[in-house]
Amino acid sequence: MDKLTALKVFRQVVELESFSRAADVLNLSNAAVSKNVQELEKELKTQLVHRTTRRLSLTEIGRLYFQQICSLLDELKSIEETITDLSVKPRGLLRVTAPMSLGLTHLATAVYQFQAIYPDIRIDLVLNDRYVDLIEEGFDVGIRGGGLVNDISLVAHRICDLPRVVCASPAYLKQYGEPESPDDLKQHRCAIYTLARSPYEWSFWRGDETVTVKVDGSLKANNSLAASQAAVAGLGLIFLPMFAVLEALEQGKLKIVLKEWSAEPLTLYAVYPKHRQHSGKLQVFVDFISDALALIADRF
Repeated sequence: MDKLTALKVFRQVVELESFSRAADVLNLSNAAVSKNVQELEKELKTQLVHRTTRRLSLTEIGRLYFQQICSLLDELKSIEETITDLSVKPRGLLRVTAPMSLGLTHLATAVYQFQAIYPDIRIDLVLNDRYVDLIEEGFDVGIRGGGLVNDISLVAHRICDLPRVVCASPAYLKQYGEPESPDDLKQHRCAIYTLARSPYEWSFWRGDETVTVKVDGSLKANNSLAASQAAVAGLGLIFLPMFAVLEALEQGKLKIVLKEWSAEPLTLYAVYPKHRQHSGKLQVFVDFISDALALIADRF
């Protein structure tokens, strides 16, 4: 028995839910397909597949075995692609997803610079602020802010830390006053970025002192640029990563408050499926984008 061939045959049988369809795809006879699965079962000394005249289903052990060999075969394919990438210039399609605000303010420019260096790599850049299932939706990499992933099928590569600040427009601060401590935020209107980890609880520290304040306001937005624009319009205070407010700060449209207090930064990660981690085009992209975004973080 050719073990690798048998594993590939078994995977096709399960995914297509049919011995005959697997035979057609693999250009093998029905007997050859059946023999490969039977030899696997003989070697493992257990039944992997329930066979009836109408349908095919996996045994409990067969389901576990299928999951494990899929990971193994995907990893093998990725290694083979890496070896190929070492001998040729990286090329092909790379599907990338990232938050809308980060994409518009910084990431898109970095992607354009990347393509100038790697013109044979085509980029499908999808910007949105919802959670994206990378594997289910077919993405090669996602740029994300927040905690490390708990999914063993994904790899998280830390890029950089981005400071978070509390800001308001000069007009708002002139009318309502500037908060001198986090507790003062309770008396202010706030524009809430609803996709933050704790949108209604803002935490700060100064030395050994830690303060968490519950806030609220008349405007809530699921996009940080929209929340920033609300603050520019004088609708209240905002608590956002520096990249989302940098332009408004430089133009004097916003002012940072509570400068003596620190807040947990937003950590950026490049997250990608584990079975893709050896892809040459993915690695050059992650390395380039990590360097580009880290340089931006150094400005803050």
